[in-house]
This record gives sequence, C-alpha cells and structure tokens, in this order.
Amino acid sequence: MKYLLTFCLFACLGTNVFSQTKDKKSTKPNTPVDFTTTPLATITIPVTVTTSIENKDPKDIDRVIAIVNREVITEHELKNRINEITKQFIEEKKPLPSKEIVQKEVLERLIDESIMYQEATIFGFKVLEQELDGILNNIATQNKLTLDQFKTTTEKSGTSWEKYKQSIRRDVIIARFRERSVESKIKISDAEIEAFIDSKIKRPQSNEASVAESPEMIDIAQILIPIPTGASNSEISALQSKAQLILEQTTKESEFMKYAGQLAAVDKTIRVQDLGYRTIDRLPQVFVDATNGLAAGGLVLKVIQTAAGFHILKVLDRKSSTSTQASQNNKSESIYITQSEVNQMMLTVKQGASEEEVIRRLKSFRDQIKVKTVNFSDIAKKYSEDPNAVKNQGYLGWISPGQVPPEVDVAISRLNPGELSEPFQTEFGWHIVQLINRRQAEVTAAQQKEYARAALRQSKLMQANEDWIRELRDNATIELRPPYTMTK
Repeated sequence: MKYLLTFCLFACLGTNVFSQTKDKKSTKPNTPVDFTTTPLATITIPVTVTTSIENKDPKDIDRVIAIVNREVITEHELKNRINEITKQFIEEKKPLPSKEIVQKEVLERLIDESIMYQEATIFGFKVLEQELDGILNNIATQNKLTLDQFKTTTEKSGTSWEKYKQSIRRDVIIARFRERSVESKIKISDAEIEAFIDSKIKRPQSNEASVAESPEMIDIAQILIPIPTGASNSEISALQSKAQLILEQTTKESEFMKYAGQLAAVDKTIRVQDLGYRTIDRLPQVFVDATNGLAAGGLVLKVIQTAAGFHILKVLDRKSSTSTQASQNNKSESIYITQSEVNQMMLTVKQGASEEEVIRRLKSFRDQIKVKTVNFSDIAKKYSEDPNAVKNQGYLGWISPGQVPPEVDVAISRLNPGELSEPFQTEFGWHIVQLINRRQAEVTAAQQKEYARAALRQSKLMQANEDWIRELRDNATIELRPPYTMTK
C-alpha cells in the first residue's frame, strides 16, 4: 500500500513532464510501448505553489502548517494535494489508505519538494521561458490539444495558467536537480552483475552428452532494404547505395539492434529481424556463406543482395557443434522463455466520459479487426492513446514475460496466435491486445546481463534517492505546526 501511494506521489511531482524535456534533446526513438511510464494524458499534474515567506501577502495566508528553510507550506496546499491523490486513486479504482497515512505521506512529499527546489535554485538550476513554452507545448500535444485549448482546459479546472506554469517550472527544476545529483552517479560493476545473475536467474543444468551431438546453431540479425516488385534498374541501384550507406554507419554503432530499430522507426520500408537460433540447414545458403567464420558479434562487411532486397547481416551468437559447446554453455548458460509478438491499443477514461463508453469503443474496434474491415495498425494509429501509437501503429514487437504490466501478460496468455483479447484495464488505461505469434526464445548471457544491469540500477536508484533526500533533510530547517491536529 505504501509503495502504491509513493508511486502516485512521485507521478504527481511531474517526472513525466521532465521526460518530455529529455526527449527533445534526444534523437533516440521510443522503444515499443514502454509501460513503465504513465502517459501524460492519464495523469493530472497538481499545482505546487509553496511560497516564500518574504513574498507572501498576509491576506493570502490561510494557515501555515510547516516552515521549510525560507518557504512555508499551508493547510490549503496540503488539502489540495490530498484531493489530487484521492481523485487519482478513485479514478484508477485502487483502495485508498487511511486518511492519516495519506495526510502524513503527502505532507512529507511537500516538505521534500520544498527542500529539493530550494537546493536546486542555490545550485543555479533554472528553466528559461522559451524552454518552458516548449515543455507546455509538448504536454498539450500529448493530451491531443493545442496550447490554447490546453490553457482553457487548465483554467476551467480552477487553476490559473500562470500558477500552472509556475508548477511545471518548479517540477522540471526538481527533476533535473535529482538527475544531476543522483541518477548520473549510479554505477554498476561487472562483479555486481555476475552476483545478481548467480543469485536471481535460474539456469538449467547443461547436458554435455546431448550438447555434443547438437548441430551448429547461429543467431543472425538483419536489416533488409526490400526491392519492390517491378523496380527499375535505377531504383534498384538507388536502394543498393542506400544499403551501402547504412552498412557504413552500422560499423560505427555498438548496438546493432538498437540502431536498426531507429532506422525502421524513421523509414517504414526498412525491415529489421532477429532470426533467432537456427541450424545451418534452416538458413539461406547466401547467409551461411556470408557469415562463415564470423564469431559472435561479427558484422558482415558487405551488403548481401537477394531477390528480396539488400541485406545487412550480423552474427549475434554462434553455438559450436563440438563437445566444446559444453564448456561454452558454462559461460553463456542460456535459459529459454516464451516470447509473444503483440499488437495493442489503449484508451483512457477522460473527463465527461465513462468506462462503459471506453469499453464499448474498444469492443467495436475489436469486432472490426476480427471481420477484417480494418487493420489493427490503422485503427491503433488513429485512435490509440498510447504516446507511441503514431510511430509503432500499435505494434509492441516480441515481448518477454515481465516486460509489460501483469494484466497484459495474463491477457496474452489466454490467446492463440491471431486472436484478440476482450477489453481489460491496467493502471494506464483500457486495452485490447492481439497475439500475432509465439516462440521459445533463448536468453543469452548478454541478455541476462542487460536485465541484471537494469534491475540493479533501479534498486540502487531507489536507495540512492532515499539517501539523498535524507541528507538534504538533515541540512534543512523544518518547523512543523502540528499537521496531525489540523482543523477538520
């Protein structure tokens, strides 16, 4: 329960707003739906207007309940934030903790925010007016509104536009200060990764006899630039030049699949594929010849042409057919998991609408897709409120258990390839999913390390953030005017 409330409180701080500012500086496209970040369309960022003592007009003071260094927190601010939290819990149909717990947690969060903001300003963190305008435009776009429409909506909710801007500016400054002070300093050692894998990831025992008899297997990934049917010689030549340029850039990239995904996100004609582990007899001979002698991680340094198009190939992994494979397995110690290839779309319950209406719309979309009057990709691109829907057209790609919310995993597990789910709810909204295909995928040592690094970073980040806030508190002057005996 405490975790649930804490998550909601952090969401209110505006971390999603900060992600918008980071996205503007990054050229990296979003990966298929990342369910770990709440879409801006589904969250109301409360206004934080903690006020400096020396600038506070006496007639505006309702009742001071805490003084944090040179800022005050009033009873009105506390009640406003509690109302926001309560509203979110009700909308998401989550059980609300007791009034005393909510009150205590919210007041603690307001104190932390005040300390962090004051410290950030001391270090010179600021958001320029032009930059703030860009952030507000991004928020409006995420809510599928123009800036003027978003401004009108904000003011209709009872919050002045200037006060809302002040809140966003403050939240971004705090988020940037936290990133500089905490997130950028998290380091994960190789020894920690190995220890995590040994203790957390279960691995099957190697069967040396069967391994020694198994044929060689190669995991090849490719970037394909297709040749359209009926293409002229000049068009084919242009595609070949395009493939050659991509190959030259690929040699400079450390992560083949990540770079390939970026290309595909920009150019929808490009196809990216991880062929998975295959024996040589299950691969095109031209692929076998091109990768002959290449070790795991090797890139084919020439463009391969077939009737399908121009291929750029990389050997992700290679398994020997000899008895030495047993010793190699001791290093890679792969495990097998079931992966699902999935489409999904999401709708949220907006103000003035009902859950029944959202469910009805999703069922209508589902029926249209089933009778093939529309494609899933077309309807997801047009109607889905997932922030990445326009880019990925609802396609999540191959996902592993645990990569998505548990409700999505459950819905997928009940489907056969080609089937669509009934509407179901997660903390982000209402969804339907379509299972395209399933496969048994081997999680290699490299993939295990990637998972371990991410898990360790998240764990360290939570602890480091707690330690950092505790240190800031130790150096702050906090005076409470007992918040637990406020006027009802």
